[in-house]
Amino acid sequence: MNRSETETIAELHRQAFGPEEGPEIARLATAFLAQPDTVSVSVQRGGTLAGNVLFTPLVFQDHPDAACYLLAPCGVLPGYQGQGIGKELMETGIAQLKSRGADAVFVLGVPGFYPRYGFAPTDKQTPYPDLLTLPESWMALELTPGALPPLSGRTIAVAPFMRPEFWDTSAYG
Repeated sequence: MNRSETETIAELHRQAFGPEEGPEIARLATAFLAQPDTVSVSVQRGGTLAGNVLFTPLVFQDHPDAACYLLAPCGVLPGYQGQGIGKELMETGIAQLKSRGADAVFVLGVPGFYPRYGFAPTDKQTPYPDLLTLPESWMALELTPGALPPLSGRTIAVAPFMRPEFWDTSAYG
């Protein structure tokens, strides 16, 4: 991915997440796009980048061969929200991960949004399990039948996402 594409995706996330969260999410998106195994899925409308979702590796230390991903961030430009872009991002992203042979995808997100795409709360650990005060916000989608049950132990996200504050759900409710 070239610098211009990375900047465009970062700007989309900055706008999608607003003035409080946007700058940090844009920095994360830029850092994620610099990781070699990041999967980026974008949706355009009329020549404008309207939405983007990123998937980065999530490693289970006890199961390093499992191909798991973490979904974050998923953003849609404010002027395009409510037009099915989020749905298209989710469906296209999940299809891409399946085609790559991914076993599962995880998300720490809004419990009212992700279940419509098959995500369900999971008891698998986040990288900082003691900070998960809203367990219903940690969800998984099994892409390879039978892949989720054996997964156990500590998880490690890509380096930019291994900051405790990204995993602390105590401020949400």
